[in-house]
Amino acid sequence: MTVESCVCADAALSPDLLQESLRFLLMRYARSPSPSTAGRIAACLDGLLAHPEFKAAPGDRCTYRRMRSYWRLVERLG
Repeated sequence: MTVESCVCADAALSPDLLQESLRFLLMRYARSPSPSTAGRIAACLDGLLAHPEFKAAPGDRCTYRRMRSYWRLVERLG
């Protein structure tokens, strides 16, 4: 298991750390696209959206939900 997959799975992390992990995963996918990285991105977005301390404007929260749907689709289509 890699560090970034552990980071997004840990519910005790701050929203800032989850967003940092999300940026890392997005850059990783840009360099080397794979369904597993897309799934990690979606999982990271799940964690961020579910985090009780994540305070985002309604429009931003909607954008994160759309991103999550997109990355789940990328994961499934490979």
